[in-house]
Amino acid sequence: MRRIIKTFLFAGIALLLTACASIRPIPPEVSLLSLQLENLTLSHAIMSADLSLYNPNDFPLKIQRAVYALSLDDIKVAQGQTAQEVHIAAHDTGSLTLRLSSSYLNLLRIGRNRQEQTDIPFAINGQVTLGGFGVLSRTVSFEEEGIIPLAAFSTLNPQH
Repeated sequence: MRRIIKTFLFAGIALLLTACASIRPIPPEVSLLSLQLENLTLSHAIMSADLSLYNPNDFPLKIQRAVYALSLDDIKVAQGQTAQEVHIAAHDTGSLTLRLSSSYLNLLRIGRNRQEQTDIPFAINGQVTLGGFGVLSRTVSFEEEGIIPLAAFSTLNPQH
């Protein structure tokens, strides 16, 4: 009798672990909505980037942390991280605002390369940590590329 109970208990645990492993979340789809110049200091430009996060899963996602880097014209201009928690319902969209700091030297390097071109290519990439219970949390990567028209660079709103 004990052997039957142990067998059923083992089978139940194995079934539960298999079911949990198959619920791996699909990473959120990340889009850059806007990039704004917030402040200028003696050595840096402070910007904010608004990201749109779409949850393609059948269950809600809790984003606990984001680590990111922004490149303009293949020059990494900013990187950082945020611990701002974002909850996104199933098949819904949420937003996340990132604070970016870039040295004037990097921005001048971009300006030198842009004398006759009208668009500035951008890439934003990083990782988001999806919430869970301890070992169930998962870190997934994201990347998006696009262009910012130089004519619109005063507002820094991307078009993709």
